[in-house]
Amino acid sequence: MSTTILGAGPIGLATAYEFAKRGEEVTVVSTSRNTGKAGEVNAGWIVPIMASPVPAPGMVKKSIGWMLKSDGPLRISPVPHPDHISFMSKMLRNTSKARFEHGLHALSEFGRGTLEHFDTYKAEGVDFELHKTGVLMAFKSEKELESHYAEFENSERYGLKKVTRMTGSEMREIEPGLSQSVKAGLNCSDQYSINPTSLLEGLRSSCEKIGVTFFETSEDIYLKENADKSTEVTFGSMKVSGDHVVIAAGVQSRGLMNQVGFDMPLKFGKGYSLDFHQETRITHALYLSEAKVAVTPTNSFLRLAGTMEFGGNPLKVNPTRVNGIAQSSAEFFSFPIPQQPKVGMGLRPMTPDGMPVIGKVPGTSHVYVATGHAMLGVTLAPATAKLLAGLIFSQIDSEHLVNFSLTRF
Repeated sequence: MSTTILGAGPIGLATAYEFAKRGEEVTVVSTSRNTGKAGEVNAGWIVPIMASPVPAPGMVKKSIGWMLKSDGPLRISPVPHPDHISFMSKMLRNTSKARFEHGLHALSEFGRGTLEHFDTYKAEGVDFELHKTGVLMAFKSEKELESHYAEFENSERYGLKKVTRMTGSEMREIEPGLSQSVKAGLNCSDQYSINPTSLLEGLRSSCEKIGVTFFETSEDIYLKENADKSTEVTFGSMKVSGDHVVIAAGVQSRGLMNQVGFDMPLKFGKGYSLDFHQETRITHALYLSEAKVAVTPTNSFLRLAGTMEFGGNPLKVNPTRVNGIAQSSAEFFSFPIPQQPKVGMGLRPMTPDGMPVIGKVPGTSHVYVATGHAMLGVTLAPATAKLLAGLIFSQIDSEHLVNFSLTRF
């Protein structure tokens, strides 16, 4: 049996690794063009405790305030296209309490065992930079903390440690680099963070060692399912045939699904990262709540990641929004933020309800998809790979397949 995987981000590589370990002949095809890949520029957090949908109660009110600021954490471009308007309308409808709680439970259950999955990667020899120092959530007011705390009250229900409330002073005892503006915090002590580039490199290296073949192309990739149920992927003069195809190409997945006759609402949510090399004064992953910025220390740089942009030019870097990340973060630190960081940009694959799409593509026999993970691509990559493996090789049905069905829209 053979599988062709389209995409070499966290989802595609985790799937290739999982399938190859099971004895499948695996080929990975990815594009070498700059298409806004989020795999290397994300925050690098492994946070099942934060597995919740993007659309949330109160989002509409907060969004209006954010969008009045050109450098705020959210921007929705006024694109007069029916598809864009329809997508944003559907996302707004998913901000109800009932839909949010359904999504929160579905994602939390799906993320059960996530930390152990990454421990297993390490035990199996996948080489990547992993930090087990937890995530500290910093707040400039008790009121802001209260607005978030309810999401974490049931963490033990999903096999995670209880979240600890902290004063500003207690936060600074753990992380002295925080300023006096931090008045309260939450300690998610059992969560992980990584250098995301190291994970991609480590998974690819481990895949190659167990026989996975990789192709990287600057040509367009074409997908076809033949009458005899075999699948065919072509790019340039190359053709790869196999028994199954898994589309795990992030925001490009929609176009590939279109080629086999299926369309679904999938849009990009652009984000930016700022890397400060040789900056080592922060030692814990931090969430700066009012700024909506994730902070990740690695062995060689400190990363700030944030913003969400819908619509507009997908590959254009907006310097105002990049500066907004730095400026909104500065108040949280007790030291001046260094100047001239290395800026990265990535396109998160977003669905209207903020949950992934995983399963067989309707109307096909052997074409599957795994995309739409928003800001949880790294966190949910191993779970996604295992779910697909169970579906394809063992025909195992799962409640997750219902929650993440492609036909739910």
